Amino acid sequence: MRSNKIQNVDLFTSTANETFKKHIKTQSKQALEIIKSKVDWKRILNPLEETISKEKQNNSPAGRKTMDLLVIVKCFILQSIYNLSDPRLEEEIADRRSFQIFLELTSEDTIPDETTICRYREMFARLGLDKKLFTEFNKQLKLSNLILGKGTIVDATIKQAQATPGSKRDKDADHTKKRGKSYYGYKGHIAIDEDSEIITKLEFSKASLHDSRAFDQLVDYSEQAVFADKGYANKTRRKNLEKKNIFDGILAKGYRNKPLSKSEKKFNKLLSTVRNKVERPFAYMKRILNYQRCSYYDLKRNRFEFIMAALVYNIRKLLTATS
Repeated sequence: MRSNKIQNVDLFTSTANETFKKHIKTQSKQALEIIKSKVDWKRILNPLEETISKEKQNNSPAGRKTMDLLVIVKCFILQSIYNLSDPRLEEEIADRRSFQIFLELTSEDTIPDETTICRYREMFARLGLDKKLFTEFNKQLKLSNLILGKGTIVDATIKQAQATPGSKRDKDADHTKKRGKSYYGYKGHIAIDEDSEIITKLEFSKASLHDSRAFDQLVDYSEQAVFADKGYANKTRRKNLEKKNIFDGILAKGYRNKPLSKSEKKFNKLLSTVRNKVERPFAYMKRILNYQRCSYYDLKRNRFEFIMAALVYNIRKLLTATS
């Protein structure tokens, strides 16, 4: 019979931990140790605990025993970093000492099983705790003066749905076109800090939502400058930026009867050297986290997955900025 208790008690002695840490050689193991020490978990998780407590008050006290929220959130982080399914995550926690140390599990603790991870993900997605977690972590970055807020760069990426269009399994995904090619799925919208390249705000939507429709949710209008590609260009937006004395870094857009002038093309090229920074978070998610497409069949859980990838990216920025 399978047990999700950790069997080897000897591994949990302080001597074993110290010996293990001394022999850490891989960057991934070192990164987990740094994450554990650099993040102010208590400050970040307190607001989430309050929301969860209210949820519990409204529900029956009967049910499965709750897990430590810190363990659950760290499980989500591991899952995003290593691109693990729920069953695989459970197995890796049981097998990998680095995961056990990161989660601060003892021999008396029960490993979160795949059902528990799934249940908490559903709750995070339903209550918006994923976005609250992201927001609270960014508050720590601001307190550390890592988010300067001088300039904001906005962009969006298409995330292909897990379901195929004809299967009807995903009732939230829909279609869009980009450069003449059709896509079925969702869009992840982000704003990054121009200086640190930290993701400051994000949104997640159906693929059909035009990129520019998320602009006002991503921009504070307290920045000194805003950069975006030509898809965000319109007269009202430019006037609004001018009215607030914000530098308009939105690329100029040519029209059928009014092509771009040489000076506009030259200025676009100059602005693109700044705007192109926003491609880096998307590249990190795709190449490093292997976040190629959505894993779930509804908007809320796919939003959760996108936000966790963004959180891991920001954690990486914290590590590189403070190492």
